[in-house]
This record gives sequence, structure tokens and C-alpha cells, in this order.
Amino acid sequence: MVVGIVCEYNPFHNGHKLQIDYAKNILKADAVVVAMSGNFTQRGELACFDKYTRAEAALKCGVDIVLEIPTIFATASAREFAAAGVELLASTGVVDTVLFGAECDDVDLFKGCATKLVELENSGKLDEDIKISLGAGLSYALARSKALEAYIPADIINSPNNILGLEYCRYIKEYNLPMDIAIIKRQGNDYNETALSGDLSSASAIRAHLNETDMICAVPDIAKAIYENNTHFNCDDISQLLHYKLLSENDYEKYLDCTLDLADRIRNNLKDYVNFSQFCDLLKTKNIAYSRISRVLCHILLNIAQKDFENSKSQGYISYLRMLGFSKKGAEYLGAIKEKGKAPLITAPTEIIDSHDIFAADVYRAVITSKTGKARDNEYTRKFNLTNL
Repeated sequence: MVVGIVCEYNPFHNGHKLQIDYAKNILKADAVVVAMSGNFTQRGELACFDKYTRAEAALKCGVDIVLEIPTIFATASAREFAAAGVELLASTGVVDTVLFGAECDDVDLFKGCATKLVELENSGKLDEDIKISLGAGLSYALARSKALEAYIPADIINSPNNILGLEYCRYIKEYNLPMDIAIIKRQGNDYNETALSGDLSSASAIRAHLNETDMICAVPDIAKAIYENNTHFNCDDISQLLHYKLLSENDYEKYLDCTLDLADRIRNNLKDYVNFSQFCDLLKTKNIAYSRISRVLCHILLNIAQKDFENSKSQGYISYLRMLGFSKKGAEYLGAIKEKGKAPLITAPTEIIDSHDIFAADVYRAVITSKTGKARDNEYTRKFNLTNL
């Protein structure tokens, strides 16, 4: 069995280590392959550590292969993030089980809900119900959640982890992928909880503590040593770059997820811009959540237009497998991935890498350089280091 996990590891923490141990000790997985976001996350923010640092921490803690989710989808909605992550794992040709953490660990319930969700979407019924809620002034996320309440148990659609898990299952069901699912019940504090709760704290709480104290906690010791030797970042580290970009143009509505109304709000409030998080708070409304705004601002910064997203999605989400690292055990599967995979496996940038991935790496590198005062290698000159992994 080869287990696949869709993740951000922002950062890799003790809860993630429990999941890896579950895969290897309980599921008896021969290897664990992860599809991980790169330098920017699904919330539309800078990752707290760069993708290579996070990949190294994951590999040292038991992951065997780390592949990067393309930036266009890593910063997209939960639905598209989940779809791209699962498609990436399926494209390896070796992953046969998708493991995820959720508040509910009823595999049959998730499969049944996924079947119902596919039926609703294919019939057009779900879209009809969503339009009714949108007409009542709800945000799209709330409108979709309300529409689903009549068909899917509330405890499944009222948790971010459960929602992601349902989207993984939906994609597997809709495209009849030869993959099973496994669930580990989530432990520790809530997904969005910003207060630490001991050794099993959420990534949000760990990041908040890191930003306040410059100290990393609730992570495996081996990962802690890696993090402490690298620079960490928070969402406001892109503030000046984003401000310049917003001042440089004003046709924001062309970017992914940016409606005309939101574009107008950006234009009308730009005079009051202070930093990234302050501007997100300034722009949010009853119907536009902070996370939606932060993703839109990220898309503007990274030049991710709606047409770019649609083009990449029309090509099946994944056109290459971007390797960020592998263990000695993972090395045993590289030949099989090259033979069975639906997309080429690459370890360094080539002409087939999407320009948005290169640009996102360059933007992150610019932030690192500004914060540390030291130049860093770019995607083309950085050596692929597998030492002791």
C-alpha cells in the first residue's frame, strides 16, 4: 500500500506526525507520498517557512516523497485545492489510498456523502439551491453550505477538515479514480484556533505563537531543529510588494476569484492601505470572508488571472510532478512513478514548469532576501539536496 496525503505542512507539527505514524503503523503503508502546497497557501498567504524547508521537515519525520501542488491550485478555493491535490497523487500511478484527518472518521459516511454530492452537482440541483441563497445575500461559501444542509449531515459540512475530506472523496468518486480513502480522527484544538493547547496544537496556533515570540513549539524535535535554522515569515511580509502591485494597475477583476464588486472595494479603499492583513480586514464584509479576500490579493500579487486558472484546469490540473524531495524509501518508487505516472516527474525547473510556479518562488525569494539581507539561489540555480533524507 502507498498512502497519499494532501497537505500544506504550514508547519509540519505533532498532529501531522501522528498521521504519518498512523499510515505506517496502523495502515501498514509501504510508503507515504504527499502533495504539498509550495510557498503560498490555500488561505492566500505566505507559508511560514519556504517549501524546501517544509519538505525537509516532512521527510525527516517519515514522509517518503514530497510533490508540489501547482501554485494556481495551492492558492485556490478548498474545492480546487482538494481536486488538484488528489489528481496529483493519482498522477503518480502508485498511490492507492488517500489518507486525511477529520473530525468524523466514518469512511462509509464520507463515501455516501460524496456520492450524493456528485449526484446533486450533475443534476444541477445544487446550483439551483446555491443561487437561491446567493440571492438572499449570503457569500458563496455560506450559500453552498446552506444548500448542502438538506442532503448532507451538518457535522460533515461544518468543519474545514471534514469539508476538505468530502472534496477529496467527491473528486475520487466523480472521476472513478482507483483509490480508496482512510481517515484518522483529528486530535487537539480546532483547525482555526489561534491559542496553543499543548503538544497537539493547530497550525494556526503554532504560527500565531511563532509570530509573537519567534519560538516554534508543538512540532517534532527533528522538525524543530530544521525550523530554528531557517527564517520564518508571516502574511504581512508581502505587504510592500502587494501595495506596489495594487498601485501599478487597477483592472483587478481579471484575477482569479475577484468579482467586480470586490475589485471596486479594492480601488475605493486603496488609499487606506497599511499592510496585507489590515487591508484584508478593511475589505471584508458580511458576504466576503477574510480568506476569500486574502486569496484574491495573493492572486493579484502572483499574476494569477481567471483565464490562467481555467486553462490549467481544462488540462486536468496536473501536467507535471514537481519533486521537492524524497527519502531512501521514496527512491524505490521513483522508477514506478516514471513508468506508471500520468505526468512527467521532474526534480528541477524546465520549460514545462508553469510560469506562475517560477514567479511565486521568485517573489518568496525576494521576501527572504529583504528579511535576511542575503541573496538566495533561484529555482534554476538551487541544488537538489537529498543528503540524509
